[in-house]
Amino acid sequence: MPSRPVLPRRVAFVGFAATLVSLYLASGAPTPLLLVWQREWGFPDALVAIAFSTYAFTFLIALLVGGSLSDHLGRTPVIIGSLLVTLVSIGMFMLAPSIEWIIAARAVQGLAVGVVTAAFTAALVELATPGTRVGPVVAAAAPVGGLGLGALLGGVAVELFDRNGDEVLFALVAVLLAVGVAIALLAPETTTRTPGVLRSLVPNVVVPRAARGFFVRMLPILVAAWATGSLFLGLAPTVVHQLLGVQSGLIDGLTGSIHAFGVSIGSVVFGRVAVPRALRGGAAGLVVGVALIVVGVATAQISLVWIGGLVEALAFGAAFGAIFRGLAPLAPEHERAGTFAAVYVAAYLALGVPATVAGQLIDPIGLFPVIIGWTSLIVVLAAVGLVIQLRRPR
Repeated sequence: MPSRPVLPRRVAFVGFAATLVSLYLASGAPTPLLLVWQREWGFPDALVAIAFSTYAFTFLIALLVGGSLSDHLGRTPVIIGSLLVTLVSIGMFMLAPSIEWIIAARAVQGLAVGVVTAAFTAALVELATPGTRVGPVVAAAAPVGGLGLGALLGGVAVELFDRNGDEVLFALVAVLLAVGVAIALLAPETTTRTPGVLRSLVPNVVVPRAARGFFVRMLPILVAAWATGSLFLGLAPTVVHQLLGVQSGLIDGLTGSIHAFGVSIGSVVFGRVAVPRALRGGAAGLVVGVALIVVGVATAQISLVWIGGLVEALAFGAAFGAIFRGLAPLAPEHERAGTFAAVYVAAYLALGVPATVAGQLIDPIGLFPVIIGWTSLIVVLAAVGLVIQLRRPR
């Protein structure tokens, strides 16, 4: 029986990186589209937040249940299966007649992306040239870059096609994901199968003993960074419309995408900075950037919001890339996907919980107090993270 053709490792690495970007492009696309659906179907702001955070929570469940699955089944089958399920969610978006369908599509999407993210991250680290930082840097940059591209393209689609923008955008995403399935079918497997598949499905987060000290020390910075991402990707269009007085789908998408693009750039640009320095700089940058965002919202100056968003995003990217670079050598191969899953569990709790709480508080206390409270907590967390990084580890 002839063996299947296998892509060279470098080609597979590029293909997997592009597919991971496409996967998260689909996740970021609903950010500006939610206001279009809200205008058409007339649902409250609380459901906007729920539609956003549902993805984060099902992503989290999938990580807890299936984050280590590729350590046992192999990277390729997990990647292929998850991409196919994501294509199902794209079909649900395109056929959605109501917000309930959108929430259901977000739930399916979150499950698929949650299972596959750790597998993609591990595969990129394993396909990269040994001894280089390329794998961890790309693994950190690709998801947030995809989120930014999705938000931006969603805004462009709304501006150009209005109500039909979602159909055009999701058709493009479906093609990209189908190409990703073909790449995965031809990619080399990067790990060996190990027993314990059923046991791995018991909700569990793997942090090897050697990595636990580093993991705990970086946690406040990770939570602060992703809570900022929740603000930009969850409520940016609402803030732009209600507090900044700008009515434009393109501006909605651009505002949401500034954060994600900045994170990707920061991950790459600061990828050679020593891990401790990158974490300290990331924490300090989050404090400065979020403070600028608060001033921009308070004075209704969108330019300040954008500048603050870029500063905090570059800081986020520097810190997030450093987290992967710091963890990769501390995690053995058979626990690597599970370790990266632990990072994303903390990250997506920080992404989903604030958006859900904020969405329920907007009506009773108002959008502006919610944003001020949210950003204040982020600044406190980032400052705590900076103090921890400045102290010598025990």
